[in-house]
Amino acid sequence: MNWINAFEIMCYLLTAMLLADLFIHRSWREIRLFCSAALAGFVLELLAVRVTGIYHYSPLFYISIGFKPYQFPFFGGLMWGGLTVYSLRIAQKLGFEKIMTAFVTGWLIVSMDLLLDVAAIRLNGGFWVWDGREITLEINHHMFMSVIWVNFLGYLFETPAIVYLTLRAWDWNEGTAAAKAAQSIGIGLAGVAIVGAASGISLFLNSVTDEWFACAAFLILWTYLTARVVLRVLQTKGLLAMKPAENWPVAVFWSAMYLYCLAALWKLEIIQAVPLYGILGVFLFLGTLALALSEKKTT
Repeated sequence: MNWINAFEIMCYLLTAMLLADLFIHRSWREIRLFCSAALAGFVLELLAVRVTGIYHYSPLFYISIGFKPYQFPFFGGLMWGGLTVYSLRIAQKLGFEKIMTAFVTGWLIVSMDLLLDVAAIRLNGGFWVWDGREITLEINHHMFMSVIWVNFLGYLFETPAIVYLTLRAWDWNEGTAAAKAAQSIGIGLAGVAIVGAASGISLFLNSVTDEWFACAAFLILWTYLTARVVLRVLQTKGLLAMKPAENWPVAVFWSAMYLYCLAALWKLEIIQAVPLYGILGVFLFLGTLALALSEKKTT
């Protein structure tokens, strides 16, 4: 089995575990968030491969939707939902206000994506291919090891938009099941509209700044969010306790994602070539795992 299909199967298993966790605990709000984020993921990816013309997905996936060469692997949309739900669970433990909680949720996803995308474009010909982009380990204002910066910046648009709208909707807990379902669809489509507008602006600003905009915007946002998370963890470490029995699905989910990334990067000899990148990956993995396993102490 190749690395592409191994990842695909792993993601279906992780999604099944996540949905079982949500249904067993009757976490209807998180189920609606999953649906909103998954809907946005499917729509955005199918639009992006069709409209932008800057990348296309591998034909090796077992299950894809859309017509070649504009197909998108089915598990990808599901993972947008799963990553959003389990990132929000972690972000909420830090006690930020709604807008910062939404951005930290996106930060958790994009931090893992800094590892995944670098490996993904190299394994078995690439999960996807950036058209006209050379595969190198160079880091400049155009690309991060051959991944364009606007790709990472997009996660800091999409996930926070959907999470913030969802958190606001959770404050209003009235309405029928049908109304709440319609609300979830509306949030997903609103996320598509926000990301579409933000991405269009980013691509335009990239075109007039020789791609400096996305690079600078992402690095500033990611660095700021990293500092806020680290400071908050240091401030609240006495208020968090390890509770593996309650949080094992989240820990398994994130461990699987990070271990796949680190194993792939080692196999590709990228960690050996850029040791500091490997150290960053391990730091992000262990930090995310520690937060996944923790819970606020009860007083």
